[in-house]
Amino acid sequence: MAQLSTSPSIETAWENPFFELESDYDPIMIAAKRNHQQQQQQEAPPILVPSDSTATTASSRRRSFTTEDNPLKIIALGKTGDGKSSLLNDILGKEAFKHKRSVKSQTAEVQESSGFWSPLQPHMPGKGNFGCHVHAIDTPGFGDSQLRDGQFIPAIRKKIIEVAGLEGGLHCILLAFKISNSMDTIMTGLRTLSDLMKPNKTFWKNVILVFTHADPSTINRYRSNKVTLKTKVGPEIKDYLELDEELPMVFISTQKHMCSYFKGMGDCDCVHGSRYHADCRRRFYEQVWKRRNIPFQLDEEEMIQMEEEEEEEINTEEQEDSIS
Repeated sequence: MAQLSTSPSIETAWENPFFELESDYDPIMIAAKRNHQQQQQQEAPPILVPSDSTATTASSRRRSFTTEDNPLKIIALGKTGDGKSSLLNDILGKEAFKHKRSVKSQTAEVQESSGFWSPLQPHMPGKGNFGCHVHAIDTPGFGDSQLRDGQFIPAIRKKIIEVAGLEGGLHCILLAFKISNSMDTIMTGLRTLSDLMKPNKTFWKNVILVFTHADPSTINRYRSNKVTLKTKVGPEIKDYLELDEELPMVFISTQKHMCSYFKGMGDCDCVHGSRYHADCRRRFYEQVWKRRNIPFQLDEEEMIQMEEEEEEEINTEEQEDSIS
């Protein structure tokens, strides 16, 4: 495989402030470089500024796609403990959602919070204006050991139908998994989402697979998982779900970087850690931003179909329970 250099000439060719960190031989990096070069041939996306920015020119107003009243709407789904709440807290830059310490503490409550997503702060100084307004929705975990999907799934389904029926729709469905999860666990999560959204199938274009706990301190352990996910699991998911494209995958750690020097494990690696976190969040942000103009929306007829599907499933479960 060709070596991907990190020389200044390559960085200049990329015209990109983000640093290639993980490995010169990492196929994900090589694929990302190729994808970036293809994107350069298209119109560059607008630079976003918060609504309270001092910029008042016509061009700056055109760049500001999102506002507090017009945010990107995202919902996070997944098992308890896979990092949904931490992921959304990281996006919002505040402790908006409580961490679920155990499945016993869970309720069927869906929580919501809004804010400005500044993905490069605090990892890159002076990048606080880069980002967008978001409305984040946290959900109870499904597939838990106490078999409470019958309680949680209807609440999640109801919220998705509600948001997708509003003006602007739902921009992203973040399906969170730990980077260490097995393929069986990932496929179970995808099947759960597919069943949850029946009979609709157009929502897949808004799904992003987010693999959490991808900490820089464990990079040597999870790199093989990452390559397997991209080269094997991704294509298998595409075939299984009969999709036109593979679902996008992003890898992220919400843990704060701990300097190796202060841990007594070597020289200071804070610059490396900051660049790693910034690059991961930039990739994540790009995937969300791509979906700003293709929200998942439901018209009245589609909403009725999903509600009827849910009622039919409830009736079937009740009949099965009465028989047993």
